[in-house]
Amino acid sequence: MKAEASRIQSAFKRLARERRKALIPYVTAGDPGAEVTVPLMRALVAAGADVIELGVPFSDPWPTGP
Repeated sequence: MKAEASRIQSAFKRLARERRKALIPYVTAGDPGAEVTVPLMRALVAAGADVIELGVPFSDPWPTGP
């Protein structure tokens, strides 16, 4: 098992033992600026986030057309 999956699995096992729900905020990397992403994630952990979902923005013109 990969370390990342193991950490997530451990978090959910701990939450199950504590009989509580997970707080999993979503952050878009680089929004509003690249320099904000890591401090924002650290603040979310300090505020009680159990897992953070980090999205990577991309540009794909196909779904929106020309």
